[in-house]
Amino acid sequence: MKRPILRFLLALFLFATVNSLAIAGEIPPLGQKKIVYTHGPWGAGLVTTYVVQTMLKRLGYEVELKLVDVGLAYQALASGKAEIFSSAYLPGQQQYMNAQAGKIDIISVSYSPVPGGLMVPSYVPISTIEDLKKPEIQKLFGGKIVGIDAGSGVMVQARSVIEKYDLNYELVPSSDAAMAASFKAAYDKKEPIIVTGYCPHYLCALYNVKFLEDSKGIFPWSQDYHLVRLGFRTDFPRAAAYLARSSLTAESVSKMLKWMESEKLTPEQAAERFISENPDLVWYWIGDLVEGVQKPPNL
Repeated sequence: MKRPILRFLLALFLFATVNSLAIAGEIPPLGQKKIVYTHGPWGAGLVTTYVVQTMLKRLGYEVELKLVDVGLAYQALASGKAEIFSSAYLPGQQQYMNAQAGKIDIISVSYSPVPGGLMVPSYVPISTIEDLKKPEIQKLFGGKIVGIDAGSGVMVQARSVIEKYDLNYELVPSSDAAMAASFKAAYDKKEPIIVTGYCPHYLCALYNVKFLEDSKGIFPWSQDYHLVRLGFRTDFPRAAAYLARSSLTAESVSKMLKWMESEKLTPEQAAERFISENPDLVWYWIGDLVEGVQKPPNL
């Protein structure tokens, strides 16, 4: 039997053992104490990361956050320089996953669903990507699509869309914050704009938006995953048991993003508020993994 298969079977056995301990009422061991946690600059990923960081600290870990580009996050996991990345937008980031084949482990879904694509205000008179080929529509948008970080999954897909639909548009990289600011400015004036968008995002929560229909399926149904380095399950048994349960809904993430936009909370403050308002979820996540978590009276 090949070594990769042996490693996989061993990790699977140990992970099952750890979860059996949790089910039986025994707290899984902490393992190594320090976790390097990579993340990107996007709001949804940030609030998810801060929620997970808070839970990991409650479990007894020391957590170091590192802001990196998408491709570097995958490289850091593959090389063992980092332990977790919770914004693996798949299949949008599949090229990065493929480049590190066999070197990274998917542990669970971090939040779902995550629709993405070319997004416009609902008042714009088009509904499909094919519509962008029309000269009058191209002129309407000035031949530009406002993007986010150049290496992000939705940008990789957008470049493919331009090529496969034969669109004469310029994809303009920026940042998530800059894209959102451009969208808000255009929306307030009821001007046309097209961006690389995704939900959950506060734009989706606060404005009437629509994704252009993609007949070629370049923007498929997606969700975000918790990725970990190989060996994580055995080196951090308690963290692995928690991450296997640590999934958020798009509605939950959108709620935190609304707080950030409307109440000017930082991502960390939004995560702390969400945790304080959801004791049932906290109990489900870590109630049997660490002492001192109070069981909600309704459970």
